Amino acid sequence: MKLASRIWLGVWLQHLKFRRLHVPPAESLMEKTILSAELRDKLEHSQGLIKHAMASYKPDELMLCFNGGKDCTVLLDIVAKMKPPSVPLRAVYVKSHDPFEEMECFIDASVQRYGMELLRYEGVLKVAIEQMVQENPQLKAIFLGCRRSDPTCLKLADMMPCDNGWPSLMRIFPLLDWSYHDIWTYVRAHELPYCSLYDQGYTSLGDRSSTRLNPSLLVYDESQGKLTYRAAYELKDSRLERANRDEHGQKSVAKEKNE
Repeated sequence: MKLASRIWLGVWLQHLKFRRLHVPPAESLMEKTILSAELRDKLEHSQGLIKHAMASYKPDELMLCFNGGKDCTVLLDIVAKMKPPSVPLRAVYVKSHDPFEEMECFIDASVQRYGMELLRYEGVLKVAIEQMVQENPQLKAIFLGCRRSDPTCLKLADMMPCDNGWPSLMRIFPLLDWSYHDIWTYVRAHELPYCSLYDQGYTSLGDRSSTRLNPSLLVYDESQGKLTYRAAYELKDSRLERANRDEHGQKSVAKEKNE
């Protein structure tokens, strides 16, 4: 590796550490993980759905829902790579009443990394979405990073309109058939920065009051002589993804369909 490349790499790693982002091991930065045929098929389906949405709606009629979690981080990366360079990447973030500082830092860093135009709201999700639509009446559709394994998302379709009194938006779910391990395979294969909490024993993130360390990742580290938590991508049983979450939180744009 040339000297200039090594210097750039060192500066980049220090920048990530300063912003409290996950810093991949140096040896993995040049590593290229090959996606399985199954995951490549899922990615192609996701890209096809996104392409269909971009052809069906004008750029200012589309919005991406982004909260800094692993799923929407993958969705953000896929959408960013597909949109025309001249089209701004527009997203919305509804801040919870007690967010993790690490998550807030990651969201800010993602805005810079992707050049997002991020609309920020606080409070009850439904009220925030209503305010967003009122302030942006041209909006017609929103990308969401939900998967079928998420609570109440089993019966969702790729595209479904909001109902039950929510604003009139078409919900688009490009990652519905992706698994927990699919998400982490994509993140690691593309060396995407992600919220550092995922390296500390958290597998699913909400606000501070509803999110705990996942006991499924607790192991005894002989080299340190103490109990420690593995990274989220090391979770073997994906059914335990939300074992660290109290589900009594605010509704999501996806959940309202099944209630």
